[in-house]
Amino acid sequence: MSTQQVRSVPPIAPNEPDTPLLSRVVEGLSGRYRSIPVLLVLGLIWLYFYSQNSAFLTSGNITTLTLQIVTTAILALGVVFVLLVGEIDLSSAMLSGVCATVTAQLAIKSEWPLWLAILGGVAVGVLFVLAEVLAVIFGVPSLIVTLGGMVILQGLLLVVLPPEFAINVAGTDYARISSTYLPSGWSLALGAAGWLIFCATRYLGHRERGADATSSAVLVVGVPAVVSGVVIFGAIAILSEGPGLPLPVLILVGMLLIAAYFTGRTRYGTHLYAVGGNREAAQRAGIPVSRMVIYSFLVLGVCAAVAGMVEASRLLAVSNSSGGGPLMLNAIAAAVVGGVSLFGGRGTVWAALLGALVIGSINNGVQLLGMSTEVQSFATGGVLILAVAIDVVITRGSLLPNRR
Repeated sequence: MSTQQVRSVPPIAPNEPDTPLLSRVVEGLSGRYRSIPVLLVLGLIWLYFYSQNSAFLTSGNITTLTLQIVTTAILALGVVFVLLVGEIDLSSAMLSGVCATVTAQLAIKSEWPLWLAILGGVAVGVLFVLAEVLAVIFGVPSLIVTLGGMVILQGLLLVVLPPEFAINVAGTDYARISSTYLPSGWSLALGAAGWLIFCATRYLGHRERGADATSSAVLVVGVPAVVSGVVIFGAIAILSEGPGLPLPVLILVGMLLIAAYFTGRTRYGTHLYAVGGNREAAQRAGIPVSRMVIYSFLVLGVCAAVAGMVEASRLLAVSNSSGGGPLMLNAIAAAVVGGVSLFGGRGTVWAALLGALVIGSINNGVQLLGMSTEVQSFATGGVLILAVAIDVVITRGSLLPNRR
């Protein structure tokens, strides 16, 4: 009998389509690479305006641009916290005007110490959003609550203003908030300290995750360290060519760093994203959902008050137009354009800065080229719609609409 050599044939696995490249890209954009499209858009905007007018990227104009976006970025930071828990706010811009006016009344008319007047303005912002969020927790949609709050604040602004409907803050300590500049030496020292803290935080986080591969360490620690160093020291060098680093910029960066720590390194941040990602699942996991929503609105109240004070100091006055205009639209647009999802649970606090840079660069470039305000509105609205469309694609994981 002939012996036949039988070879074992591995079972044929069912045909499983490979993950499409587009799906992998969408998955990456929903995570750590979400800021890449924003940076690309920002680079294209800067390249276009620089090609039209070389003065766009001069140190003087960049300093002007930075001061112009501080108010929007601070307010957008508060909006980010509300969006992360799946809510929306339409009243924070008007609230910033009311808080700035209250602070001006206390500091100038009542002659309170500036620090005490600032605390009074912040207290007004916190108390008002607390009243709003209690209505939201009760069950009223945040869109309706904050829309009604915006109307109430418009009337409240007229109440807290004097009969002439304006308070001039020029020549007072209030005005020094925006007119104070840090010398280059102090700016570099603070920048170096912030950069070292950032690098140490990345390294410790890398060690805690147990990832000790060299290639992983280069990607997780080395590349961000180099990029952040270039950005930090480059920005300080540009902004320090004039009188120094503006105090409002330092206030903004400080608030961003504090917010980044609490959202990225604490249990509060974990709960924040859990509530925004799936509120019912977070409730079943024992996370205090209502408390997290309240915390988010309270952060917004503080940010609105600080934004209003910085803007009033920059404009040297408060009036019945404080907190009005396109500020609310720009703040929401900055948060969404920067990468925060309107559906909650995705995005970082740095989206406030990136989005404000995009919106502010468009506005600054349009003004520099002498274009009409219509072009500015068209561009801002178009970028906002594009950002929301990208967010929708990332949420459903496909370019194709859902079949119903």
